[in-house]
Amino acid sequence: MDVDFFLKERTAFIKHYFDEASAPFIETMRKIDAEEPPFEPPYFNPETMPTEPAFQEEWLRAQTGLEVVGQTCVSMLSESLKIFFVTHEKIAGLDCEKSCGEKNFSKGFIKGYRTCFAKHGVDWNQCPVNFSILEQVVLARNASQHATSITSTRAIHNERALRKHPSPLFVSSYEKSLLASRGGSWMMAPTVHVTRDALHAAIDEVEKLAEWLEQD
Repeated sequence: MDVDFFLKERTAFIKHYFDEASAPFIETMRKIDAEEPPFEPPYFNPETMPTEPAFQEEWLRAQTGLEVVGQTCVSMLSESLKIFFVTHEKIAGLDCEKSCGEKNFSKGFIKGYRTCFAKHGVDWNQCPVNFSILEQVVLARNASQHATSITSTRAIHNERALRKHPSPLFVSSYEKSLLASRGGSWMMAPTVHVTRDALHAAIDEVEKLAEWLEQD
């Protein structure tokens, strides 16, 4: 089986889905910022106008939609990465959890499969992949799939993830600027925000892994 081919079919779809699904939300936010129809602000009357900006609710709803699209894509990417490892495991006739123990998998499937494949001859020291990015894909997926509050749709990077990856890949440019202004310290946990560039960077690392493992 050409595992690399089928993985790239999945990653190509993830890229396509992100562009198609995010477009209406991005356009709504752009129109509100540009004050274009149907988001033309009403005539200003200090006695009757609310204090918040016009169409703030619509803008925030679009922003949430954009974040959910990104989180959906990173979740699909995480599952694609996992099924990639599982497929190689099956092709090799291995039972990685049995041969390497549940303890290795308790810290994430990436660590578990790396340990297993190393035991069967894969030299990860030669691998050009940035595993920090792959780990962040899984962590972002976990954060987006396990809500912590009924009052908010925000998916956040938890303290444990931030200790390991203090400058995460999946954050907005606004929160990155806040981090820089505070000397690299977070005052509150940042939102899991998947930009197009960050998603493509993560997909590049997943595809690089597939190509390398096929050649190894």
